[in-house]
Amino acid sequence: MGKFVNRTVEIRGEYDVLVAGGGTAGVFAAVAAAKAGARTLLVEKNGLLGGTMTAGYVNFPGIFNFWDRQLISGPCWDMMVEFAAEGGAVLPDNDYTKKHFRQQVRVDNFQMAAALDRVCRSSGAEIRLHSMISFAEEQEGGLLIGITGKEGLYAVRARAAVDATGDANVAGMLGYERVRSSVLQPATLENRLEGYRIEDVDGDEVKRVFEAAIEKGLIEPEVFSWKSPYEMLKSGRVNMHIPCPGAEDSESRTAMEFEGRRILHTLLMLFRQVKGCGNIRVKVYAAECGIRESCRIVGEKTMTVDKYMSGHVYDDAVSYCFYPIDLHKLDGGGVHIVYLEHGIMPTIPYGALIPRGSRYLLVAGRTVSSDTETNSAVRVQAPCMSMGQVAGTAAALAARDKIRVGQVDYHKLTQALKALGATVPEKQA
Repeated sequence: MGKFVNRTVEIRGEYDVLVAGGGTAGVFAAVAAAKAGARTLLVEKNGLLGGTMTAGYVNFPGIFNFWDRQLISGPCWDMMVEFAAEGGAVLPDNDYTKKHFRQQVRVDNFQMAAALDRVCRSSGAEIRLHSMISFAEEQEGGLLIGITGKEGLYAVRARAAVDATGDANVAGMLGYERVRSSVLQPATLENRLEGYRIEDVDGDEVKRVFEAAIEKGLIEPEVFSWKSPYEMLKSGRVNMHIPCPGAEDSESRTAMEFEGRRILHTLLMLFRQVKGCGNIRVKVYAAECGIRESCRIVGEKTMTVDKYMSGHVYDDAVSYCFYPIDLHKLDGGGVHIVYLEHGIMPTIPYGALIPRGSRYLLVAGRTVSSDTETNSAVRVQAPCMSMGQVAGTAAALAARDKIRVGQVDYHKLTQALKALGATVPEKQA
């Protein structure tokens, strides 16, 4: 049995809404809450906002457009339009004869980070970078939340909170049930390569070098379950698959970060054995691994693949999502993709953002309540931004009216979302 240290934790402030995590969901949860008039605090572990878009270098958010319509809007889309006008993004052409990933927005990482700073600060939200949630306690009328900053541990009170950590960490601290898929999707350390010309590279030689490396045990074949080494050279990036044992705790995340860099360095050394690649180098790599899947909450409602693929409109639908089932595998299967039929527009219910039994906490992002297949689609960046807008708005309404998050009136919520500029699913769809 470990020993406990007793000490007094200073309470430094009171807020209407606290948002944990400043990634794709968290930034726009904070923006939406602040725009709704809530005194809002955003807490982010990194030194920049944006999560997978910036620190993870997955700089191609999507998908905002559905067939012949745009159905994710609001502050997240407004930022993309402004961002494109200043030369920081290329908007899609909405040509659905192309693959789905061709309809993602291509963004410049640095300009994205700067734009997120500007959008979040101009909303009126307070931001604390280099900070993490240390504990959370439910109290009458709200939450007591501990924050560890560079200066140490302190606490704040909040009437409502949004867990946008990507791993449902706050939900776990409060004791709400979380579940996992039997096998988690692998992670990826994003990167870009330079220092070679693909015209000078023999694909057969690349294959021989890597087959020999696998036979010697220098690299695992599962790494290439997505793309072959030669295909990686053609695309200018190592599309690796890293086994994901979980991402809810720092020990697991540490192991994954080490493994990602080990794989990238090993592949770099192997590529240098190939004629034409003697000067190959990593031009840039992400500050952290991109996690596709960890755990999910058990919500008041759970999204299922049959309803997702049929475009079911939930009675409390608050957002659209347009993305195929996109399951990455380590068993040599690569990526399992199931496309939506033409005209199908899946929806996300408000109940999937509420941990079962929650009084003051909402969850936004990849950890919302869903089965494995549905989660592989709703986890991507545009729907995460949209869910963030919903959660931030709902948290602000709950704080204003001093009610539980599950008591927020659906009509009032949808009206507030429309006032924000967000698109709400049509019940007759």
